[in-house]
Amino acid sequence: MRVHTNTIIRFLGYLAGCLITISAHAVTYSVGTLSAAPYTKTPIVTGIFTDRYDFTVASSPDVAATAVTINLSLGSVSYHITGLTLDLFSSSNTLLAGDTVTGPSDISVNLNQTLLPGNYYFTVGGTADGSGTSQGIYTFSTAAVPEVDTYAMMLAGLGLIGFIVNRRK
Repeated sequence: MRVHTNTIIRFLGYLAGCLITISAHAVTYSVGTLSAAPYTKTPIVTGIFTDRYDFTVASSPDVAATAVTINLSLGSVSYHITGLTLDLFSSSNTLLAGDTVTGPSDISVNLNQTLLPGNYYFTVGGTADGSGTSQGIYTFSTAAVPEVDTYAMMLAGLGLIGFIVNRRK
């Protein structure tokens, strides 16, 4: 029986694809429409991972997000993430902003961006490599933060109401 080189190459490619699929972890979470109340999620991840957080912006607020790797050591077992990244994309897959952990003492990544109404998503990624577990834990949090102009107008309105009430007395 003669085996063709193309058959061997296809089999090795298939095997490599299976191994990559087994070691990669990807989950998509639906955040919904962002509001001032923060959305928070703390997943446990394994191996190479890229989690996606889809969300909608209804008005034009600043959007703030943070991802923090939780380095947990329980004797010979630990949870750790190397190369933690946080990226913000438009619905057309255009990278808008990103941040990466830069060293062992840097455990968080942060983004703050003003966005137009529409659909967007964050990705959180890295390599979970805790000893004895090959796992990591991170906390992702995001919220819509009203612009400074919004607070200024609210304070001006409250001041005006206070002035009118005081004058009527």
